[in-house]
Order: sequence, then C-alpha cells, then structure tokens
Amino acid sequence: MDDQRPRRRRRDQTLRLLRQGYPWAPELRDGETAVPTRLLGRPAVVLGGVAGVRRFYDDRLRRRGAFPPPVKLVLFGPGAVHGLDDAAHHHRKALLLDVLGAEAVDLLGAAAALRWAERVAGWAGRDEVTVFDEAVDLIASAVLPWAGIDVGPDEQRLRGRLLADVVGGFATAPPPWAVAALARVRLDRWATGLVRRTRAGELTPPPGSALAVLAGGRDGAGRLLPARVAAVELLNVVRPSVAVAWFVAFAALALVEQPGWRARIADGDAAAARAFAHEVRRCYPFVPVLAARARRAQDVLGQPVRRGGLVVLDVHGTTHDPGAWPDPDRFDPARFLGPVEEEALVPQGGGDVRTGHRCPGEGVTLTLLEVAVRRLAAAPWTPVPGQDLGWSTARMPTRPRSGVRLRPGRA
Repeated sequence: MDDQRPRRRRRDQTLRLLRQGYPWAPELRDGETAVPTRLLGRPAVVLGGVAGVRRFYDDRLRRRGAFPPPVKLVLFGPGAVHGLDDAAHHHRKALLLDVLGAEAVDLLGAAAALRWAERVAGWAGRDEVTVFDEAVDLIASAVLPWAGIDVGPDEQRLRGRLLADVVGGFATAPPPWAVAALARVRLDRWATGLVRRTRAGELTPPPGSALAVLAGGRDGAGRLLPARVAAVELLNVVRPSVAVAWFVAFAALALVEQPGWRARIADGDAAAARAFAHEVRRCYPFVPVLAARARRAQDVLGQPVRRGGLVVLDVHGTTHDPGAWPDPDRFDPARFLGPVEEEALVPQGGGDVRTGHRCPGEGVTLTLLEVAVRRLAAAPWTPVPGQDLGWSTARMPTRPRSGVRLRPGRA
C-alpha cells in the first residue's frame, strides 16, 4: 500500500468527511474491512463489508454519545430511541414497532397509492412537475393522517416542507443547517402540543395511530414519557416517511435512465417493482456512515479501540462492495430477483430490527418507495430536456439537483 495512505489516516478526518461525503469512507478503507483513523478529534475505526456490519451491530458497542450533537439534536431530537441502549432501547423500540406493524404499513401504502393516483391525474393540465417536490407534499398528505394527526391540506404541506428542511440540512454547514435547526424547533413545539392536547383529551387520534400510541407511551418503569420525548418519537415516525422523497427522486431518475424496467413495472410486474425499489436504496446514497462507541477497551476486527472509542460503519461502501454486489456502480434491479446477502444491504442500518438498531421504519420506506415507483412507471411523461440530473457526492443527504422535472401527458 502507498505509505502516504496510513499517514493520512492518522490525521483527523472530520473536515475531509464533510468535504467528500459519500466517497470518504470507501476511499479511506481502500478495500480493507477495518482501518484506524481519527474523527471528531478522537481515535476511530472505520468498518465496512458484511464482516464490518456484523461487528458494528454486536453488543460490545453502544449508541449513546455516538452522534455529533449538531446532527443528533436536529435530525433525531433529544431523548430519541437512536441514542438509547440495552433495556431502555428495547422498550422504546417495542413502542415504535407497535406503531409500525405490517397492517399499519399496508394502510399507509394504500393511502399513499391513492394520493399518487390523485396527484398524477392532476398533472394532465400542467406543463411540468418536479418529482421531489411532489413527493414531499404527497407523502406528508398521506403520513400525517395515518399517524393520527388531523390537519388540513395547507398545514399538511407546511409540516411536510418543514420535515424536508430538517432532512435536507441536518448534515450540512450553515445556512442549510440553520434552516434545518429552525425547522426542528418549530416542529418540536408543534408535536409537543399535539401530545399534550391528546393527553388532555382535546384531541382523540385513532387507537393504534402513532399519535395515540406515543402520547400514551411509557418508559420501562411505567411512567409516561415526557411530552417532549413522546413528540420527538412522533416526529421520528413521520420525518423518515417524508425523507423517502429523496429516494423517490432517485427512483424517477432511474426510470428515466432505465426505460426497459419502466415498461416492465408499468405492465404490472410486482417482483420487478419491489426489486427496483431495493436497487434504488442500494445504489443511490442517503447516509454515508453510521457511528457507535465502544463500551470498553476491545479489539475491533484487528484494530484496538479504547473505552468510548468511535467505531464508524461505512454504509455507502458496504452497499457498493464488489464482493457482495458485482459491478456495484451499475443500476441493476435483477440483483433482487433472487436471494441477497441481507447484511450487505444496510441503507437504513443492519442487525435485528427488534433487538438491534436496524431502522424500524424500513418497511415504511420500502412500501412508500415501491408505491411511487409503480405510479411513476405507469404515468405518461417525458423528462424535461436540459435539466441537471446529476447529484453531489459531498452533499449529505444528496439527490438529483433538478429534483427530476417531468413533462406530463406525453408518452
């Protein structure tokens, strides 16, 4: 190996991560499973590949204190499940899984399908539409009523765009981060008010809805969750749903570039639609890395880590690992028409969804994305010529710069 690379790894990588974004960890690892470096002023180890995923999700690592405060407080909120461990994490995760069961996800998918049908029908009189903007508004209009939040169309649109501001700016420098932080403050106040009004009997969300379950949620000692914490978890149900708009924009781009798959899905091939949605999540980036800390001094795949040391999972490099995904930069949904290595597909984390830190909303993401793929594939449109369909690998999260602009009604 070039002797310059080990020396560079020993330098603090925080600024390089912010500047490079998604390519940072794969370039740093250079095909290795575990490499030492420094991040956030601390010694760190960066892991990747299936072996790295398995090690990252074992019980010797914890999540408390792993996320930088500017990211944690804006994206997840104080007291969120993402920063809990052990019994507290399992108890809170069970509460969220009650909200995100298979039947509830199916209901949300049906609501989103109806909204897409209505929205696409309304495109006929428009010169062009931007898929990303349409997806933000549409998903908000489906997920908020599903979550038990009864507000009118104007407020649905407002809350959806505030949620999109949080997602779009949480990992950036100002001014986008400042916009995200302000949106977070507004959303926290709003959601806390919903929880308090529900507890006071002023609101009566449907039983089993996110608002009803979380407003009545209790900790492991049987105490009601603080209103603000319940509100944080409510937002952690609806925010990731709106974040699916980033994947929808990439799905639209893939449909532009893959007319054969578009035709196949439009003809009703359900397996093709599901495979296409999986490949969008694998191929196109959302988060580049995830972080954990060592509970005690230990060996991490041959690298010594002190107690409290930082361990980073290279998510983007793992979903583009040529050992698991041949020709990984090629968009090929056929990969998912047969069995795949589950631990190599970690766009929303890995491990066991019930006992570990895999995202409990992964089913929501896949369902909302698949619904969008089916509707977009079947609709008559052509891409607006001359638009910028590229995306920045340094922006986190990233999406096509144009949002993918379409001209409706022209097959």
